[in-house]
Amino acid sequence: MYIKIVELHIQKHFKHKKHGIYEKRMADKNPFQEQQDQVSFLLSSFNTRLRELEERNKIIKERTMLLGQNFLSLKEETISELREMKKQVSKMKEELNKLKETTQSLVSESNSFVRKGEMAVIERMLKDFQPLEFVRTKDFEEFKNKLKETK
Repeated sequence: MYIKIVELHIQKHFKHKKHGIYEKRMADKNPFQEQQDQVSFLLSSFNTRLRELEERNKIIKERTMLLGQNFLSLKEETISELREMKKQVSKMKEELNKLKETTQSLVSESNSFVRKGEMAVIERMLKDFQPLEFVRTKDFEEFKNKLKETK
């Protein structure tokens, strides 16, 4: 049974060749030699297939290693970018807190400023009062003494 399967496999392999040559070769050899040829053919095709699979496995391992390295480098870049972003966010928070403090101090200081309406009242009082026209008592006495002296 096994020999028949091998013979069918060999016949499929030699399909493109002339059947006469294959049959002639097979007729010239003894049955043990036939079996040995078939086994050696199977072993060589098995070895070829094994080498192909090993090469494919090697290529897949190399690709997997490259993907792993790329993944690790991307991870490191992402982590460093996240750290940088965290630093920037903390700086922004600090600046925002400083701005809040500054605005609060400006608001508290603005409460102590004179309002426009209050300023208008003070200006009217100063116009009515005219402090420059008033003379101090001492100045008046001096002025009076000068007048007497000149007379």
